[in-house]
Amino acid sequence: MTRYTDNHTSVSAKDFVIRRRPPTLLQLLLLFLSVLMVSLPAVLTISSKTALCAILFGILGAAGWYVILHIQRHRDLLLATEFQNALFASALGVHSKFCLIIRRDGSIVYMDQSFQALFPGFLKESRRTVPDLLKHARVSAEDSDRVFAAIGRGVYDKVIFDIEDSVQLPHRVVISIEPILRPSGFILLRGREFVERAGEASAEKPLLPRSTITLFSYVMDMMQVGVYMTDPAGGIIYANPLLEQWLGFREGEIASHNLSVKDIVNRLPDEYEGEALLQKKGGGQLKAFVNQKIIRDEQQKVLGHTALVHQIAQTPKG
Repeated sequence: MTRYTDNHTSVSAKDFVIRRRPPTLLQLLLLFLSVLMVSLPAVLTISSKTALCAILFGILGAAGWYVILHIQRHRDLLLATEFQNALFASALGVHSKFCLIIRRDGSIVYMDQSFQALFPGFLKESRRTVPDLLKHARVSAEDSDRVFAAIGRGVYDKVIFDIEDSVQLPHRVVISIEPILRPSGFILLRGREFVERAGEASAEKPLLPRSTITLFSYVMDMMQVGVYMTDPAGGIIYANPLLEQWLGFREGEIASHNLSVKDIVNRLPDEYEGEALLQKKGGGQLKAFVNQKIIRDEQQKVLGHTALVHQIAQTPKG
């Protein structure tokens, strides 16, 4: 970032600016040559050993003090940098299974401790890029293409797929792809596993009998309306085939994989009526009009939510 006290920097700079602290390397070289040019004539012209020793002691003492001061300053700077790196690394990993920072070309520039513990075998490989990681994690070609497409778009996105760690244990993860604004050219990848529904939520009775849901879904599909229903914790217990088709899921896949509303649409109030962006499985978003309501029983206890989803047709850009 721009600092007004730095040399050779512009206050209108929009990206990372390298600090140029004085003295620069050229200034240090000129200072060394100047001291050398003063010292050599002094050695040749001064006949008094006492005076010569005093002059040389003063020059060497000043140079030694300068070197010691800068070594201590760089040690302090290194300690502060290591502490900040540890702090930032811990902050990045909050609520995530692992965290990566990559360049736009796919090379990995940062891996947190959780990632290193999950893929110790990957650390031994000579190349550390996203394609090499997906190959090491045995990600399918179809899922790999979806990850590459999401990274290539350069916008916030989420991708759901299966991976295997270095000991071949399977994990189903959601990767959040978050472009970093400054410095540009870097992307933050956060991975987290699907969280199973809370025990108390899974113990709830179904919102409606399966036969009733099927009949209701059939009627809604005839009207070209997407439908989903959730339990009290927000876990989706049913999504009709039309909505799954819009979002790129197979029939019955949303409910069978214990997805929640937060996996499909972010920051939606319990009762909402308006436009929203729904997350597709393969990346990208669906613009839709959502009408979500709370369902309560006779004692006003929350049984869950139900929502009608109307797809909003995208107008081609001319």
